[in-house]
Amino acid sequence: PDTDLQFMSDGIIELNRSDRSRTLTVNKFRGSNYQEGNHSLEISEGGLKVSPWLIPEKAEEGFSKESLASGIPEVDEMLHGGLETGTVTLFTGPSGVGKTSLALQFAKEAAGRGDRTAVYNFDEDTDLLNSRSEAINIPIGRMVEGGNLVINEVKPLEFTANQFAQRVRKEVEQEGTKIVVLDSVNGYDLGIKGKQLQKSLYNLTQYFRAKGITAILTNEVSKITGEFQASDMDITVIADNVVFFRYLEIEGKLKKAIGVLKKRVSDFERSLREFEI
Repeated sequence: PDTDLQFMSDGIIELNRSDRSRTLTVNKFRGSNYQEGNHSLEISEGGLKVSPWLIPEKAEEGFSKESLASGIPEVDEMLHGGLETGTVTLFTGPSGVGKTSLALQFAKEAAGRGDRTAVYNFDEDTDLLNSRSEAINIPIGRMVEGGNLVINEVKPLEFTANQFAQRVRKEVEQEGTKIVVLDSVNGYDLGIKGKQLQKSLYNLTQYFRAKGITAILTNEVSKITGEFQASDMDITVIADNVVFFRYLEIEGKLKKAIGVLKKRVSDFERSLREFEI
């Protein structure tokens, strides 16, 4: 509205539609506080539904400072024990190198100690993920049946960033989930409506830290071999820990390698190790 109307009004609510999604923004609401941000607006037969923009909270006190081990002694040695509670870890590397498999290995260990894990799968059919995991001794089926694992297959353009954040919050706050896996950041970027990747991921990871959630994000880089590249999308800044995977050409064969690039809470091993599945 023009300046005169803005001055005369007690409240201003702006509605927009772009990128196949609707947003609602409160620009003014006299006499009361209001939540800032572009909130997702959904109109359906059930009526209007608003998914608020996720605002990072202050960290809660009271959750135990523990480490989640992978159950693979050599990996745990590299990480000096594992992944700490309330930290965000990025597994990054080229396609097929083992990022998802290691993330599910951590989920397996979490299930073994009774912690619930939620996996948000943007890239792979769930049945294929199940069969592939069973083949390497990660019993997804039994973990799901036991209630310690839930696999959420996210279809392309099914959610806005706000709607997805609301779904994750429900999983954490109502179901008591302790570990969250996003597989992958690339799929999130392509599959979520709107283009707010870094800001929405930053808010989501801040939420994980505030709630004491151990989060694992996988990220695919385009380079198969050659010069090292941590990420194509410059998202390593949002992670507390970065574990990288590489293919190395040795005597005419491709070998897989794993290393730790950074770890904020503790020290880590700085050597590169061969990684086999």
